[in-house]
Amino acid sequence: MRVLIISINYAPEATGFAPHTTALAEHLSKRDHEVLVLAGFPFAPHWKRFGAYARRFIAREKVNGVKLIRLTHFIPRRPGSAVQRVLMEATFATMGFLVMVWRMAAGWRPDVVVYVGAQPGLAWLSRLLAALARVPYLVEINDLASQASVDVGIVRLGVVHKFLDRIEFAAYRNAAKAIVLCDSFRDALVEHGYGERNVHVISLSVDLAVVRPGGDGRAFRSAAGIPADAFLVLCSGSFGLKQGIADAIRAVELLRDEYPDVHLALVGEGEAMESLRQLVAASAFHDRVHLMPLQAEDQIRSMLAAADVFLVSQLRSVKQSVIPSKLLFYMAAGRPILAAVNERSQGAALVRAARGGLIVTPEDPSAMAAGIQALRADEGERREFGRRNREYAELHFDRDTIVRAKEHVIDLALRNHTGLVAGMRQ
Repeated sequence: MRVLIISINYAPEATGFAPHTTALAEHLSKRDHEVLVLAGFPFAPHWKRFGAYARRFIAREKVNGVKLIRLTHFIPRRPGSAVQRVLMEATFATMGFLVMVWRMAAGWRPDVVVYVGAQPGLAWLSRLLAALARVPYLVEINDLASQASVDVGIVRLGVVHKFLDRIEFAAYRNAAKAIVLCDSFRDALVEHGYGERNVHVISLSVDLAVVRPGGDGRAFRSAAGIPADAFLVLCSGSFGLKQGIADAIRAVELLRDEYPDVHLALVGEGEAMESLRQLVAASAFHDRVHLMPLQAEDQIRSMLAAADVFLVSQLRSVKQSVIPSKLLFYMAAGRPILAAVNERSQGAALVRAARGGLIVTPEDPSAMAAGIQALRADEGERREFGRRNREYAELHFDRDTIVRAKEHVIDLALRNHTGLVAGMRQ
């Protein structure tokens, strides 16, 4: 197959859905498919283009067998602005349309177009390019963008939400197949008129060979200035509007007198990091909250081994629109989870399914502090939570299994389309 993948995020970005897009593209390439990816220049989670890609308008690369065309697009200076988010999608989609029309005019055409992400503007680009090439397109939906924008407060007016909702699901409706992360995403598609038999529920994945239990956390603790005997709660990844991570800092403050050994490590970047730095700097317990950048790949295992508990935090308004990808990462590491999430959220559903941790009320530092206390008090329970999490990850999140399942769906879409075209010709 000639596969065109459209995703604004791609390696070397290490957070969000970039690793999943990269894994799919590289798997297809290894299977002798010709893969072309339209992507942006890397900018996540800093919301700033990586220095190595500065002052480039369009770049062509070949990485691990995958051909890449990187496109310049607007990067929001205020990621919480709906207008700036729309502008980001619009500039990428415009650039992508012009580049691909030129390539098609020169003779290159895909057999199938695959959209990956949470930007409806890119799904529309996929639909338009597929129509021009007269080939099927698939959508791999990682977030329900219009609902997520309401959940985190980016969109506040109901009429705007309805408008964005219609645009988003119209982009998906003609797709030959849809890959979604969970049942609630599938239900949302069906509710908006998409055929249920064409929706395939396939989880996000984790490289279980890289993310695994064990290892020595002393190097990470030493680098962060965390005492060897501290009880460490760790949260890693991209810190954005939907996390509500400031409540974790307030929870540590509540525990500072009775439990002076409790420390919190926030490892990552994102739009919320500056406000978190200010909150920590203004506190009287700043020595127990450690802010660190994302770790290099060779340091990840030490970071995972250093944690006693992994924290997942979301706003209470986030329910069915987002699955926190960091949760899968934590589960694969074989550690207990403290989930400050809505009980009806997809994150809570995963923790319950694995029986791998505690769920506490979100946006409530007291509830989070009580959860930390409970986990700190029972080492045996922590060990059992961690064992169950790893077992669940091995059953459900294996990267090789998941990319093969996605390839099968792509193949089904192409076979169905080829059969339909042949039938029409007869």
